[in-house]
Amino acid sequence: MSSVEIRSLGPRTTAYLQPPGGWFLNNAGWIGGTERLVLVDTCATAQRSRHLIEQARSTDRDLPLSAVLTHAHGDHANGAGHVERAGGTVHATPTAAEEVRGGPHTHPEIFGQVPWGEISPPERITPVPEPAEVDLGRTRIELHPVPNRAHTGGDLVVHHPAEGMLFTGDLLFSGVTPLALHGSIAGWLDALDWVKSFGASTFVPGHGPITTATEAVLDRQVAYLRWLLDVTAIAEPEYDTLQQRARQHWPEWHDAERHAVNLRRAHAENHGHEFDLAEAALAMLSAAGGRIQLDL
Repeated sequence: MSSVEIRSLGPRTTAYLQPPGGWFLNNAGWIGGTERLVLVDTCATAQRSRHLIEQARSTDRDLPLSAVLTHAHGDHANGAGHVERAGGTVHATPTAAEEVRGGPHTHPEIFGQVPWGEISPPERITPVPEPAEVDLGRTRIELHPVPNRAHTGGDLVVHHPAEGMLFTGDLLFSGVTPLALHGSIAGWLDALDWVKSFGASTFVPGHGPITTATEAVLDRQVAYLRWLLDVTAIAEPEYDTLQQRARQHWPEWHDAERHAVNLRRAHAENHGHEFDLAEAALAMLSAAGGRIQLDL
């Protein structure tokens, strides 16, 4: 298993980081009160999810355990069944809950065979249809479903106001190319404005290094999403040329093959036609030079 960084962000908030944050190497974390422990997301494989749970419970194994999923993608949600089997409860937006129950989603046509381990979904997921406050004992967190389709159709953020922390899930990527395969570019832009409204001082992105409100990570992603819409406003864009331009504009971002997907999603939104998911996935594989190899 590649390296994991466990970082205390405050008296009750801990981030579980999986650098460098590329495919299926997501960030997670936990917030602990005196009466309850809440995980924010799980991991892609059984081994990684078990390790996350063990680390979160290392200081107090008797606290009731819950997990809140920021969305349904497998890197964040594949370990949800392990939370349930450890005696915990799992929570997600209704849309994400339905998708997780229909999984796991491992996409062998894109990533080949991977040692996922036992990642069957939980039997029950408690829906979070609207904003909710959760008392953990001496601290409270807020669960906020995203008001519109953004990275996916069922995104959610976890806010810990007392410590100025916001777990954004994949609304925010730090040093990693965003992915709009199941989302909306325009909706994502609206969601990032909404993220700013929380006034958080620290963001735990879905992938990549932790960032702060004073850094340019969020604004840089906004600029990228706007660029996608701008350059695909014409009827027949030269996708290969635009992908190369994106690599030049954002050279430090991992997983540059995702530009192929994002450009096609933006074009579909600009021109009101159906997004061809299969065609976009094939374009991404072509940009990657074949199946994407995962080191999990």
